[in-house]
Amino acid sequence: MTLPSLLPTAGTLEFIADRAALCPGLREPLSVEQAVLARDLTLLKREAADALAALGAAHALVTSARLAQVQVLRPLVEKGEVPGEALKALAADYQGWQNDQVRLFDALALVMRMQVPQGQVLEQVDPALREQAKQHLTSLSVEYQRRQLQHQIKRQG
Repeated sequence: MTLPSLLPTAGTLEFIADRAALCPGLREPLSVEQAVLARDLTLLKREAADALAALGAAHALVTSARLAQVQVLRPLVEKGEVPGEALKALAADYQGWQNDQVRLFDALALVMRMQVPQGQVLEQVDPALREQAKQHLTSLSVEYQRRQLQHQIKRQG
């Protein structure tokens, strides 16, 4: 009697890859290097703008909810039903969300105003410098991944 193969078939791998795309914890992290080399500059700009717009909109929703909480809490503090420290803490949280939201929309405006030439990134680099440019891109990608990992470790600790 033969045992079934423990190696996944191509169809199984494709299914796993499709499912992983929906589960951030299962998919490979974005490779900055691959994204830069595989995309046109105008596409990179559009993707950056789309991501900033989505994150800015998410921040706007949370900021609005925080403001509503502040408005509900204020009369309760005035009546003495809730300590003033609770309102101060909530107002500080609201202010933080609002500041982040402003910075996100400023970054979005910057990206939208940015002029980028048509074509791939390496097409914009002198052919004699392309190998150095690739090495620099690799270094930038590694630094981004290091910072992401450092941020994740700090959040868990």
